[in-house]
Amino acid sequence: KLRDFARRYTAAWCSQNPQSVAAFFSQDGSLRVNDGPSAVGRPAIAEVARSFMTAFPDLTVVFDDLVPRPGGAEYHWTLTGTHN
Repeated sequence: KLRDFARRYTAAWCSQNPQSVAAFFSQDGSLRVNDGPSAVGRPAIAEVARSFMTAFPDLTVVFDDLVPRPGGAEYHWTLTGTHN
């Protein structure tokens, strides 16, 4: 089930629909990119996704692996695209 979730999350990133990405998070969930501040809540998460989708209009995400960890899992992925 978790791998299926990861595949659907990957498809959301490839959809060019930021709300599709944000829908994978709880209402007060958060997403942090690298060392940046956390985006908290679905609207903020959608804006992070939108910024990637705008910066990389041909964005493609590939699901590489899912690594079980205590209390969760690590989602490994590769993002490719041409920065505009």
